Amino acid sequence: MLDFVTIGAALLASLGGLFLLWHGWKTHADMRLRAACVALLWSMSAAIWIWRFGAEIGIPLALETAALVAFGFILTRMERREERPARKRAAIVDAAASSSRGSWRRYVLGTVRVLVAGPLGLIAAMAIAVVIATRTPMAEQTRLILAGLIVPTLWAIGIGWVVCHRRLAVQAASFATIGAAGIGLTLLAGA
Repeated sequence: MLDFVTIGAALLASLGGLFLLWHGWKTHADMRLRAACVALLWSMSAAIWIWRFGAEIGIPLALETAALVAFGFILTRMERREERPARKRAAIVDAAASSSRGSWRRYVLGTVRVLVAGPLGLIAAMAIAVVIATRTPMAEQTRLILAGLIVPTLWAIGIGWVVCHRRLAVQAASFATIGAAGIGLTLLAGA
């Protein structure tokens, strides 16, 4: 019975923090006080998980619970919007893109974007995870679980960064630098 109460309290604290963020964003309220309350609620949730299950299991449960609660919250807020009518400018852009030069350039740019977001982003995320797994001063199980949980999150952030910006040189250089630094730190740890 105690497990259900502690799990329920941790979930309610995570959900309450998420609801405060959403409500503040929707009403355009001052976010400083809300962010402090959210940090307090999520800290309480993490403390409950750690208190009940220990640090090795509690920390990953706290991180995963916050992510799953946020994902469920986002799924309940999804809505389908009506299509907007096309503007006249779109016809001009389509005419320019239909030329052989424009389509070739879009193909190359799309391929480069996929290569930067995919393999380079994954290498950067895995490099950070390997550094966490080998260099952080925690118990071995905690380091491995944290490193495993952080890879998809970092990779998704990298993909979002590549998709949101037009210039790929900064992202490619950042991912390559992070990957090289992670490999270098890992090799130094082994030496």
